[in-house]
Amino acid sequence: MIKFGIRQSFDRIEQIEERYSKIKVPVEVALPYYWDIYEPIRRHLAETAEKIKSYGTEVLSVHAVQTSITDEKFKIWGKEIADFAKALGVRTVTLHPNNVNKDKQVQKEALRNLEYFTSLYNSELIFCIETFEGRRRVFTPDETVTFNLPMTLDTSHIRDDEKIWNLLKIYKHNILNVHLSAREGSRQHLPIDDFCKEIVKYLIENKWEGNVILEYLPEFHGQMLSDLESLKAIQ
Repeated sequence: MIKFGIRQSFDRIEQIEERYSKIKVPVEVALPYYWDIYEPIRRHLAETAEKIKSYGTEVLSVHAVQTSITDEKFKIWGKEIADFAKALGVRTVTLHPNNVNKDKQVQKEALRNLEYFTSLYNSELIFCIETFEGRRRVFTPDETVTFNLPMTLDTSHIRDDEKIWNLLKIYKHNILNVHLSAREGSRQHLPIDDFCKEIVKYLIENKWEGNVILEYLPEFHGQMLSDLESLKAIQ
């Protein structure tokens, strides 16, 4: 069964009530994007999870801060976020594959870090690699498949529609989240279009189970709830 939701982010502790107390649809909780914004709230993660739960908000997944997954520090901040996700009752955390001067050794370090969390949490908590096409990413989408890593497929980050279809056909068993939005040229995270709806139809027809999360640019947030309802109507 597909669970539909929207990305809901915050940058400061003071925004938690505003962002989560009155929302009536499931959400992906997106932690602050950049490390310098995220760091002040690290010591408040347990408190933040309790607040969000107290509002009765249904949380589907967590989107981690954007920082390196290729060094030892990942074992510290990754565990903090994993425990935050568990406190919210969710199973998946989306990670950005950071840019690096890539070689096999760097990838091995990232893989060792991910294996550490697999052994620590087993299947209770799963880190998913988000799809980014840049060659300097520690894992490109193709490499995520090669290493058999859980994936968050972002439809705005892949320029070739056929590439998206190929990933869905060969790897849907290991795609746990879909970040759904349209793209136009270099613009990403636009409101869903017919292509996005075809993806949802395909997932439904193939009895895929996972989260479909709408992720829009701020100027389109007003459309998210109506677009979410249009996706639910496809089922």
